Amino acid sequence: MSGLTVGVLGASGYGGAGLIARLARHPEVERLALGSRRYAGQPVSACWPQFGGATAALAFQESDAVIAAADVLFCATPHGATAPLVAQALAAGKRVVDLSADFRLDPAAYREWYGAEHPHPELFERARYGLVELHRHELSGAQLIASPGCNATAGALTLAPLAAAGLTGASVVVNVLTGVSGAGRSPGEAFTYAELDENAKAYKPSGTHRHTAEIEATGGRARAAAAAGDGKRLDSRAPFEPLPVSFTPHLVPMSRGILATLTTRVPDGADASEEGLLALLADYYAGDPLVTVQRELPQTKAAAGSDRAVLSARFDARTGHALVFCAIDNLGKGASGQAVQAFNVAHGFPETLGLAEVGTWP
Repeated sequence: MSGLTVGVLGASGYGGAGLIARLARHPEVERLALGSRRYAGQPVSACWPQFGGATAALAFQESDAVIAAADVLFCATPHGATAPLVAQALAAGKRVVDLSADFRLDPAAYREWYGAEHPHPELFERARYGLVELHRHELSGAQLIASPGCNATAGALTLAPLAAAGLTGASVVVNVLTGVSGAGRSPGEAFTYAELDENAKAYKPSGTHRHTAEIEATGGRARAAAAAGDGKRLDSRAPFEPLPVSFTPHLVPMSRGILATLTTRVPDGADASEEGLLALLADYYAGDPLVTVQRELPQTKAAAGSDRAVLSARFDARTGHALVFCAIDNLGKGASGQAVQAFNVAHGFPETLGLAEVGTWP
């Protein structure tokens, strides 16, 4: 399939801007249809002055027009409000890549973590979790892809190899440093320059951050997949027991980027030397074009502006703890880049088509 018309709802948000940039250069995308309630009827330059050329001639439309025009629909819209749009698109025979949280968790878990009944629980069985490195095998031809959260992506990439190898101890702790763009384009007073400059703070600790559920699900699925014979073929629908994780994000004064650190005390007698951990990561992510495993500790600028994840590991022999580190761009591998990566796999395109494998340092 080529010459696709691709729609983007929520195109005036940060995730939407990332989708526009990637899809505009995608050789299999012929036309874009952009949706925004706030900017409906206005040209893309009214919202995003960085887009020029043919993209500059595009105008934002209402959602109904975008859904009608699109062969494939990307939803970069808020949770709760997205599921009805997904239902409308699927009923019209469209494929959907959903960047919201509406189809990442089963309806019962959604109720627990998002505090509301799922708007369209009947559609959940059609959704596939869009973390390509772990779910690539079930994304081909998928009609509905649930793209992971940004913090969840970094946390899951650190956790999955250890969980599959049986190297997670009695407790697993994941801490992330995250940039302000993860809160969206209109996040409120706490995210203004005056509040953020020269400041860092933890938020939503003690198991209250919603991305915790996704990280725990990935850990549980990795263990289940390993027990079934292949710890890297995670199944969006197979039963699993979540692997408990203590997850805390920390907001730091940078515009984009996530640095995750996982810490767990490995079981007695396990091979968790630094060389062993690095070899485990390299083997687990072998063949994944958007994951780099290296000895040097990752930093956010190594991933900024790209769609890749950078991982490393250490072993603290004094305390018996394994540490795994992951840096991503929250708007790239954590959002729009990951969504386009899953779109590519679903359609049988080269996995990195339209994506950025090189960052923008400095």
